[in-house]
Amino acid sequence: MKMYPKQRCRLVLTLLVLLVAVVTRAQVPVMEINENGKYRSDQTVTLQQLSADVKVVGNIATTTMRMRFYNGSGRLKEGRLTFPLPEEVSVSGFALDMNGVMRKAVPVEKEKATAVFESIERRQVDPGILEKTEGNNFRTRIYPLNPDGVRTVEITYNQELSSSNGQLVYYLPLAGKTIASFSLSASVYETVAVPQLIEKPDGGFVFEKKGNVWKASISKSDFTPDQSLKIAFPQQVNAPRTLVKRKDADSWYFLTNVQIIPPAPVVKPLQQVTILWDNSLSGRKRDHKKEKAFLEKLFATKSNINVTLYAVATATKKVGDYAVSNGAIGGLLKAVDEMIYDGATDYSSIPALPPGGDLLFFTDGLSNFGEWSQLPSKPVYPVVATPVANYSKLRYYSSSTGGQLIDLNQTDVAGAAAQVMHKPYRFLGVKYLYDISNVNPATAAVSGGNLMITGIVRKLPVTLTLQFGYGNKVAQEIPVTLDAQQTAGDWAIETFWAQQQLAALEPFYDQNKETISRLGKEFGIVTPNTSLIVLESVADYVKYKIAPPAELLQEYKALVKRRQLNQEEAWDNYLAAAKERMKDLKEWWHTNYPIKRSTKKITEPRRMEDREVMAAPAPAQERSNIQTISGEELKDLPDANIPGLLQGRVAGVNAATSQMEETVVVGYRAAPKGKVTAIDIKSDAEYLKPMDAAVSMDAAYRTYLRLRENYQTTPSFYFDMANWFYGKRETGRAIDIISNLVELELEDAVLYKTVAYLLKKYGAYDKELVITKKVLDWRPMDPQSYRDYALALQDNGKYQQALDTLYAALTQSYTEEARTRDQGIEEVLLMELNHIASRYNARVNTSKIDKALLYRLPVDIRVVLNWNMDHTDIDLHVTDPKNEECYYGSRETSLGGRISDDFTDGFGPEQFLLKKAIRGKYQIKTNFFGERQVTVAGPPTLMAEVFLRYASGNEERKIVVFQDAKGSRAANADGQVLIAAFDF
Repeated sequence: MKMYPKQRCRLVLTLLVLLVAVVTRAQVPVMEINENGKYRSDQTVTLQQLSADVKVVGNIATTTMRMRFYNGSGRLKEGRLTFPLPEEVSVSGFALDMNGVMRKAVPVEKEKATAVFESIERRQVDPGILEKTEGNNFRTRIYPLNPDGVRTVEITYNQELSSSNGQLVYYLPLAGKTIASFSLSASVYETVAVPQLIEKPDGGFVFEKKGNVWKASISKSDFTPDQSLKIAFPQQVNAPRTLVKRKDADSWYFLTNVQIIPPAPVVKPLQQVTILWDNSLSGRKRDHKKEKAFLEKLFATKSNINVTLYAVATATKKVGDYAVSNGAIGGLLKAVDEMIYDGATDYSSIPALPPGGDLLFFTDGLSNFGEWSQLPSKPVYPVVATPVANYSKLRYYSSSTGGQLIDLNQTDVAGAAAQVMHKPYRFLGVKYLYDISNVNPATAAVSGGNLMITGIVRKLPVTLTLQFGYGNKVAQEIPVTLDAQQTAGDWAIETFWAQQQLAALEPFYDQNKETISRLGKEFGIVTPNTSLIVLESVADYVKYKIAPPAELLQEYKALVKRRQLNQEEAWDNYLAAAKERMKDLKEWWHTNYPIKRSTKKITEPRRMEDREVMAAPAPAQERSNIQTISGEELKDLPDANIPGLLQGRVAGVNAATSQMEETVVVGYRAAPKGKVTAIDIKSDAEYLKPMDAAVSMDAAYRTYLRLRENYQTTPSFYFDMANWFYGKRETGRAIDIISNLVELELEDAVLYKTVAYLLKKYGAYDKELVITKKVLDWRPMDPQSYRDYALALQDNGKYQQALDTLYAALTQSYTEEARTRDQGIEEVLLMELNHIASRYNARVNTSKIDKALLYRLPVDIRVVLNWNMDHTDIDLHVTDPKNEECYYGSRETSLGGRISDDFTDGFGPEQFLLKKAIRGKYQIKTNFFGERQVTVAGPPTLMAEVFLRYASGNEERKIVVFQDAKGSRAANADGQVLIAAFDF
């Protein structure tokens, strides 16, 4: 059996903080523990201390929350803290206690932060990391929570306050459970009127004037807040509140807030309305009561309105047309009530819509199966009724089409209806820019009568003229004077400027990746590709080339100067290893088989560290001399076997565009025939029994929906159900059902890999490409991410991109720990790179690829085993007609079978090659040893690709996808699972 290092119990702690400007129920931080992939409350882990510090000036606020958690259990636990934030609110500070001292995090590229975090984690010394996921959602992983120990985390975020009834409102949810140690302080700057406490946690919490600041504070033990904290500040219409801060010797940041009342609201006709209703699985989480109340209010007194309703999930389907008169929308609401929420979200499936009228889009903006390629030629009004949403994308949709974002989290239904029934009043920009630059927002609808504008000015004093109006016509101008007397002191208004810049850039993420990353690192803001990280030792900051926080900078510089660590070892690529591996592959391919050697298996127990020694290839003296085939002999070879055969050599690509080496064809004739039989590894789950009893496919689907109520968050349920429908030739439904996995968790690469495997099996190559691209965006620190995306590109006929991506997998830099984990993957990548280069040689350019890596290696049999989880050990076994088994303990058979390196702690893959097959039966088995992590994804998902006549031009591929776990029902007495067999 395999011997692992001491395993750690990987549990997940979830803290949900809803920081929404207007909510109906306050909520304190809630902690949940992951037990076998299920989130549950755990009374042994408690929030022991909570302190909050709130600073408000004008319409902006900065909140710092420090939380100390106590683990009263006898078990080691790991935490994950997740929280959604309102629109354009971002985390700009993160600190974690290290040996009892709070250490501030530093900004790093997200991919680098994740790679470093996981690399250090493998050494069982864990840092802290805070990252942003899809939408405006943030999460941090914290380890360890020792038995009877405490950990402290600190989060700082900045927000623009919302406007309600002529007042700015700050809200912090507090009411709830008793907290052992509680403290709260609030400071309100530069306001004459006393701040109004709409809600306060304790009767003694009152504001007192100290200089130009209103201050209030309390400190309590064993305290249960009666209420949350809700502060209101009166606004003066059209009276800007302005702050400036020096940027450098030649320029200043400025921030101004204006409450705008349109001079004459313009009512617009409401005659034609198109409704897109997101009915993907995540749509169940929206507040449908609010959505329907909004529709009732919108159509309450309207007559003769034509409404067309579409349902949007993996496909977009027209539900029906409805004629609304005098608010009679019963038929429309009935159709909404009957919506079935199932599948992923695919905006690319939305058809071209006729111009005219308005479009209401009820969604969260999280499209995980495809994006809109072209926006409709009508005003789009996204309607948000969930705190988890991609606000920046939805605001872009609205502003680009002349519509307006409707946020039902912050706006009541009457106000929301008014936004649709009136033309949007817009900020049109700054008149006469001259010395003004980088103004944010460039243009925007004025929502709630409140607008914050930031920018950079070259000289002070100066007067800006802000322009507002309907459409592109200026209806109002408001002057704003900026001078040095409005200084913000140490207030970080530059952070608000950067947040607004990022909000404008994020809808075009692919085009703006570099700028987003630069802004995130410069201002310490968590972005889609910038994270905040805390490392335990200065040595790790040096090793991974991450500048530490200020308190460690001196020690960091001293270590770098003394060069006590070899910094170059931390990051490197696979290029040198790939060149050596190619030499080995060439030698193997040119060896004459069969050879005489012992076939005795290794039966003794082995440790993980022993496996490389046991897996050494056969000694060179066992190999035979190379024999070449003459040009005459090649005449009889079928042309389909090796494309481009020319006078005894494999012809290269055009010399002007390729370095493909002309290789001598040695002892290879593609097997003329062979048949692969994939084993259907069926689940024995109880929920499949009612499916088998269904009398029709529609009845089976209704049964699936009924059963789903008890398995909504269980990935294996969707996996089994998708395969059930696929087995009934219901491929469309199978795709819809498996796509639900991407709706369960935000940016969960494990779940996305499972979906990609089945999409490949089902032949849904276009969606396989979407999913693998997302995984590559999230995890470019794994060569497997490049490989999966490259093979999806190949499936879609994008051969040049596939070739370039495979080469990128070899030439990207990875951490030392990742390279150790994935040592040997270059052999798999080389086979695939050369397959594309040779098979599609007329359509690809190989001139940028190192010539030492290019060599044609056609084989009769190739098997590749992939799996979706890190920290997992699964083995590939292939038995040939001589009953000789090729696996990690016997890496080369007498027939020339060859197994790649054994992956004992990662994603794989493992590969079997046989250049020349003999007649008889071959069997492919897997052996699952176990994984060292508990995730919401359930058991590992495996994908085996079986190729006959690989790289011959006449190949056959079979795909087997199944889920496996220790003790699987499908396993034999040795723990092996038969997944495929083939005959020659």
